[in-house]
Amino acid sequence: MSASTHQHYDPEDLAVFKNNPKFTADFRQDADTIFFAHQLNYVRAQTYDRQLPPMNADRLVPDDTSVPEWAETVTQYAYDMVGMAKVISNYADDLPRADVRATARQVTVRTLGDSYGFNVNELRASRATGSGLDVRKANAARRSMDLKIASIKLVGDSVFGLYGLFTNPNIPTQVLTNTGDWTALTGDQILANLLVWIIGFQNQSKGVHVPDHLELAPKAYNAAASKFITASGAAVPVTPLQWLNANYPGITVENIWELQGSGTGGKDLGLLYERSPDNLSHMYVMPFTQLPPEARNLEIVTDCLAKSGGVNVYYPLALLSALTT
Repeated sequence: MSASTHQHYDPEDLAVFKNNPKFTADFRQDADTIFFAHQLNYVRAQTYDRQLPPMNADRLVPDDTSVPEWAETVTQYAYDMVGMAKVISNYADDLPRADVRATARQVTVRTLGDSYGFNVNELRASRATGSGLDVRKANAARRSMDLKIASIKLVGDSVFGLYGLFTNPNIPTQVLTNTGDWTALTGDQILANLLVWIIGFQNQSKGVHVPDHLELAPKAYNAAASKFITASGAAVPVTPLQWLNANYPGITVENIWELQGSGTGGKDLGLLYERSPDNLSHMYVMPFTQLPPEARNLEIVTDCLAKSGGVNVYYPLALLSALTT
């Protein structure tokens, strides 16, 4: 995006320079203050428009932005469908009741914050050279916020009671047939683990959910992608992942480095699940927001905020985790 795209300015930005005695002595009230207001608006707009590299957290957990920004608490629900129909007579009046049982948990919405600023010397240099303000400071604040949101999506924040995908207590755990580090297992043992995992998912969900993603830590992924199955009977040796792709084409296997050491006791974690916002989501109560700039001492500072309610798992039986080391 070119600088010419943002040749307007916010009156609030202009007022920060124009009405503060710390800056009026050094800068002209007409050209200088308008120039800096233009530049500050450009920096803020560039920060919003910048396309950051995709993070695994954004793919693994969809965002839910339906919660209003003013909300202080959010009630999370885990649902379980109960009841079963039965054969009845024409005049039956005791039909069994089907219902949805919900377990509620109230979560406090947490506010995240950081900031960036420009000091008087930077403003003077910008005025002298006409080069504009350094956008990299604002981009650093944006990336810092995005990294924290990504961390909350995956591991939550135990200090403030936020659950992440890897730390959510509502997700069941599968004990695999062959425990231990997958790098020490044979291809047949790894395949046996994958089958137990898939069957365990099918048994717990009773066909209601269909797994479409298997997330593995790097060591487990590389072992499953490189070791061969000796008992497959195939004319050409195949790896466990090749066998899985041929027999369960609906399951996408992904190498996720954040799973390394994310399990209990610092072990590598794996996750088999049906990835859908109907099953789980991150409550992104307020996306990255830049407040109006403020004059503080010899700086122009912009505070940045976001709000998160952590990860909510609506249907726990749509996910099944396992340790792979």
